[in-house]
Amino acid sequence: MMKRNILFVDDEPNILQGLRRMLRPMREKWDMHFAASGQEALEIMSRVPMDAVVSDMRMPGMDGPELLRRIMHEHPEVVRFALSGYSDHEMVGRSIAPTHQYLTKPCDEKKLVQALEEAMNARRFVTNKAVLDKIARIEHLPVLPRAYVRITDELAKGDPSPKVVGEIVAEDVGLTANILKLVNSAYFGLARQISSPQQAVIVLGVNVIRSVILSLHVFKSFETTEERSFSLSKLWSHCMRTASIARCIAQMEGMSREDADSAYIATLLHDVGKLLLDAHCASECQDIYREVRENNRCVAEVEAELLGLTHAQVGAYLLGLWGLPSSVVHAVAMHHSEDPEPEGFCPADVTCFANLLDHDIFVFNKHYARPQIIPGRLAAIGGPDKLARWRDAVVALDLSEEGT
Repeated sequence: MMKRNILFVDDEPNILQGLRRMLRPMREKWDMHFAASGQEALEIMSRVPMDAVVSDMRMPGMDGPELLRRIMHEHPEVVRFALSGYSDHEMVGRSIAPTHQYLTKPCDEKKLVQALEEAMNARRFVTNKAVLDKIARIEHLPVLPRAYVRITDELAKGDPSPKVVGEIVAEDVGLTANILKLVNSAYFGLARQISSPQQAVIVLGVNVIRSVILSLHVFKSFETTEERSFSLSKLWSHCMRTASIARCIAQMEGMSREDADSAYIATLLHDVGKLLLDAHCASECQDIYREVRENNRCVAEVEAELLGLTHAQVGAYLLGLWGLPSSVVHAVAMHHSEDPEPEGFCPADVTCFANLLDHDIFVFNKHYARPQIIPGRLAAIGGPDKLARWRDAVVALDLSEEGT
């Protein structure tokens, strides 16, 4: 297996030396390069093709945001990380566009290695280089919202406080209103009214609230797209219903809380690739959806035919760059796959069949062909009888309410 090239940039020699020592165990997998300035980093990259760059934010001369922006334009295929201290929040605004992920100093070896490996692995989903280059150069690629990052930091402590998470949400009045509107809707089917972010976190869990924040942010990011190939509100409703269906299936199958959360997050975000493609490959998407409507075909089938990839792969690429759990990224990537999951019933199966059930029960678009049940995957999860039980339970949920 070919080694990956990783470039670390920091003007502090002690920081670079510490990274060398900390990452010594990765020498079998990575060729690591070190630069003490932005200019030196660009010179190295002119000679050596990099897979990822991890840059400090505060450096004399060319600072981190400027360096990462240069890399975005000159080397769009490179995964870009910002390594920042807690005092660097004022620089976040400048570095949003060119950065895929933020890591906070000090960053331990396990977290850094995992973040880099998962982000670099995400590129394998986008096999069409022309599409990859186009997406990689996007100035306004949605970035993780601040509340999501702060909640993730709270989760990393191992015993997250619902009170603290609720306070993070409550700081944003608009976000609080949207979350309370959602959690009190038919999508969640709660027995009692939720009146505060803290209550929402306690009842639904930190991971569910975090994923709702991310979904709200992603859809809002694409509201200003002038011409769209599909209805944004219908897609939002579909994703919310599908996530509710996933929760139902996970409960019926007795999945662990971790797997159930992964399934919920994946279904909530399973069509994010459609948003990305439609906003930045507009002419291609117009052709795709024209073919879908005129000949009653499935979107993913036509995408594969005309682009050489699907929205599932593009969505997985984005979520992988963001550092979402590998189980979520995999589930999004495979939600149209015909192949049974080798490890047995898992979040990817829930995502696949929750999506199929939503298209079967609700008319998403009368001009689209409904996705077909995949025989191999159906047999692997227990056959038609199990799917019928899931369907009956979903119908009983009464998810006909339109989303927000």
